[in-house]
Amino acid sequence: MTQTPCNSSKIGRAREGTSRAQSEAARRRTSRAQPLALLLVSGAAAAFLFSPAAALSADMGEVAPAVSPEPLEDVAPPAGDPFPAAANFAWRAFIALNWPAKLDPGERGAADRAAALGDPGKRVWETFKSDYELFQSDDGRPISPTPWSSYEGRNPCGAGVDNRYKTIASFAPFADFNQPSFAPGEPANPLVAQNGAYTRYEMRFNEPAFTIIAASGWSQGLNLPDETHPARLPVGSVAVKAAWRPLSAGEAPAARQRYYVESAEIVDVAKTLAAGRVVCSKSDVALVGLHIAIKTKSWPQWVWSTFEHVDNAPPAGAGGAREPDAKDAGAPYSYFDPAKPAKLWPPFGSKDTAPLDWSNPPQLDPEPMQVVRRYPIEPGIMAMNRAYWALPGVKGTVWERYMLVAVQWPTSMGPPGPDNDGAFFPGRLSGASAEESYRSTAKAQENLVNTTMETYLQDMPSSCMACHQAVSNSRGRDFVGILAGPR
Repeated sequence: MTQTPCNSSKIGRAREGTSRAQSEAARRRTSRAQPLALLLVSGAAAAFLFSPAAALSADMGEVAPAVSPEPLEDVAPPAGDPFPAAANFAWRAFIALNWPAKLDPGERGAADRAAALGDPGKRVWETFKSDYELFQSDDGRPISPTPWSSYEGRNPCGAGVDNRYKTIASFAPFADFNQPSFAPGEPANPLVAQNGAYTRYEMRFNEPAFTIIAASGWSQGLNLPDETHPARLPVGSVAVKAAWRPLSAGEAPAARQRYYVESAEIVDVAKTLAAGRVVCSKSDVALVGLHIAIKTKSWPQWVWSTFEHVDNAPPAGAGGAREPDAKDAGAPYSYFDPAKPAKLWPPFGSKDTAPLDWSNPPQLDPEPMQVVRRYPIEPGIMAMNRAYWALPGVKGTVWERYMLVAVQWPTSMGPPGPDNDGAFFPGRLSGASAEESYRSTAKAQENLVNTTMETYLQDMPSSCMACHQAVSNSRGRDFVGILAGPR
């Protein structure tokens, strides 16, 4: 399958003035990255510098890392460099979303404030409505989803599975095995871990996002928004996408303990192929990647952040910007074999990278894929990671082994619409024709993707906002990728 990422015939152009502003922002960000990294490289210093009690000017208050079940509702773009504020906003969201949740159906999406971040239990985002709860199907016919607080409704694993129990599956068989493509309605490749397991993907939506999609009929393919009647999701909408690696029985307990692990109903490949229909089994799964998109009042084109587990692949950075290395901890990589060449394998476009469905079903014993991070994580992001890892409440928990790998936000907020891509940063529009592609202006050494979700799309022009603009917002669907094609 050939992928054409981020192309659209209805793409708005960034103004020349915005481009100049972005260039100036890039210069400021580059000049700040090294001193910021130096300030934060010491864990103890970082914990003090970014303590909520630390003395900060009023306009820098949003750059104070904190461990709290309350996310930042917004972050007004400061007059200076907005990068630290955006990275801190992302981490605050990550912590709040991964706080233990209340389990009463009437309190879906609510944090248990009597618990601590490191306590066991289902996380807040895991009580959001799943994609299969939103896009319900009755033998291929779209039907209305049940209300927000209800766990009733059909489950892709069958009538015997309660929706209260974590399910990672899809009514479209094997769709949850595939990474997203940047061509509307077309899936991309699967990802096979070093233990021979196919990575599984799920999406979840908070109440504001779920409510408008369900109430408008969009989940049933009705009244779909377009360029003339564009969608406007409410401020406060949150969409989350997670990548999970099924664990094998032979994995060492010490390695398993490095991850946030859940028990879930997932598609059992052997039983499914034998039965000719989806059959699920319980399996322990480890969280390896998490996308977070949040729509705020100040940033109506959403704020985009993505996190990974530190053991996914070897580090690509150097010096103070170097990511943690599983090898240093004596842990195995999830997606990299040190005995093989350090390059992406198999080649994209080969049979093993074709999307999975009934015409090309999963293999019983697939060969592991070799994953590398092609570009280092931005130094300022790594500095913020170390600040959070040092905080009491994070340090000593599994969450200190997750890292922010990219954050992106708009710089031209209004008026929102299909022709306004938000002049996203990092990245801007390049080209002059109607068929132009979105191309990142980030330097070649700067990462803008998640290796567990865009494994083969790490090179320009790929980035979160670029592609959601091309497949969603340019078509009037407010950057909501799940509305880009039929489900």
